[in-house]
Amino acid sequence: MKHTLTLLTILLPTLLPALHAADLDLTETLQLPECHSIGWVNAWVKADPQAMGKGWDGVLDEARWGTPSPQQLVVRNWDIQLTDEQWREAVKQKGEGKKEDVRFDLWLPGNIPYAKGLVVISGHGSGEGLFRRPDMRELARELHLALFKFIGNPMQRGFWPKSLLYERLRAFGQKSGHPELEHAPLFLYGHSNGTGFSAIFPATESARVWAWVSMRPGITFQVYQPGAAQVPGLVIFGEDDHFLARPSKEENLAVVPLMRKKHNALWNFAVEPKTGHGPGEKTWPLVFSFLRHSWAARVPADGDPHKGPVTLRQLQPEQGHLGQNWDPARGGYQTLPIAPFASFPGDKTVASWLVNASYAADWQTFQREGQLRSQHAAPDSHKDSRK
Repeated sequence: MKHTLTLLTILLPTLLPALHAADLDLTETLQLPECHSIGWVNAWVKADPQAMGKGWDGVLDEARWGTPSPQQLVVRNWDIQLTDEQWREAVKQKGEGKKEDVRFDLWLPGNIPYAKGLVVISGHGSGEGLFRRPDMRELARELHLALFKFIGNPMQRGFWPKSLLYERLRAFGQKSGHPELEHAPLFLYGHSNGTGFSAIFPATESARVWAWVSMRPGITFQVYQPGAAQVPGLVIFGEDDHFLARPSKEENLAVVPLMRKKHNALWNFAVEPKTGHGPGEKTWPLVFSFLRHSWAARVPADGDPHKGPVTLRQLQPEQGHLGQNWDPARGGYQTLPIAPFASFPGDKTVASWLVNASYAADWQTFQREGQLRSQHAAPDSHKDSRK
């Protein structure tokens, strides 16, 4: 008996991983009509701008963020003030359109009792790869997060109504035995025109979203979302991305500073030097740092989605740090000053807003070197004392 116990003591560390429940993978494919797509919605809005009322207060022209003509406002408006009732009425009038497959995937670590939060990913562009990255799943396992992805034209570039996502999360919660998915806080990721999901969804669902990322937005007018201003956001551009040059780098890079100035947005942007439209291996650590630090800042440590929606912490601009924005005239790698909000020497109204000192340091390193030294930046020391 003694020898048996000794052997178990020796083998137990190697056996423990095998004793954990297997990771959960669920897939579902539905046929959804094209009327759900944000492209369909935007086309309807442009065809009937009066249905939107005055709507957008954004300011754009071809050369800079200035005052648009009425025609530009209609054509370029992505701040969609559309109610579900208006959407349903439009579907009645115009028909729902052809149906296409939309695939949904859920991954949940097997060694956690429940998901404290959800990373929701548009599979458009790099989203498919992000969903399956081992380092993304390692971070999700550490923070007790589930990953949820969708791909298919009716949803991947943005969708209407917003309740469509909640319906699928409720259904996957029932299938997986994890009903907390219906109420878990959300972190959103969209690449290129996937920004039509990640930036636009929190404009009306800010109570549910703890932070969001736009990776190489295809159209920066998607990013101008005043309703999402108080949800921490990260926009990452590629210096050599041809989309960034249309119509000019200056105009596209002005979207975050304008949101900071006009709406006090809790947003920052980064420019990855010498890269194009697709993120590379050096890009992801900044995304993971932003995810980790925004999670620590916004989601209460005792938040339990089993009990219903989790009340996220509302952040104040003065609590964060600021960073000087990347200069397109200089280009390349740049050492950009960072400082606590109160002591930042530059223009506080347009500087990138950085959630805390640790993330600010990572952001600065990324702009200076184009990469971070570690895959998972350590959180601020106060992470475990969240209230």
